[in-house]
Amino acid sequence: MTDERLAKAKETANRLFGRPMSVGLKGDDDGLGKLSVAQIYGEIWSRPGLDLKSRSLGVVAALVALDKPAEMRIHLQGALNVGWTRAELCELFFLLGYYAGFPAAIEALKLLEEAVETRASAPESR
Repeated sequence: MTDERLAKAKETANRLFGRPMSVGLKGDDDGLGKLSVAQIYGEIWSRPGLDLKSRSLGVVAALVALDKPAEMRIHLQGALNVGWTRAELCELFFLLGYYAGFPAAIEALKLLEEAVETRASAPESR
């Protein structure tokens, strides 16, 4: 793993999540967590062809379809950070209800409301 790739990963994740990102898992300084963050954000999210906003929407859609609420919480914040609106994300979940199932879409709507409320109650840091 190169320092350059890790630096790019941190920069991309910071743009997406609006804050510096910890790389690695507790007690795993050079292991799986650091490697996966460097790979995902340093290479996959940084590829040409799709902008950060488009990649974010694709990831949110996949997480809804796969019913991954813990990851969805994180990426819904990212989607809001890169410019997707609540209304646009609701429309995505409406569409996904037909393809991923209504329970997954309803869960996504609940998590979106949680994300919007979290943003509303957070002190303005940007």
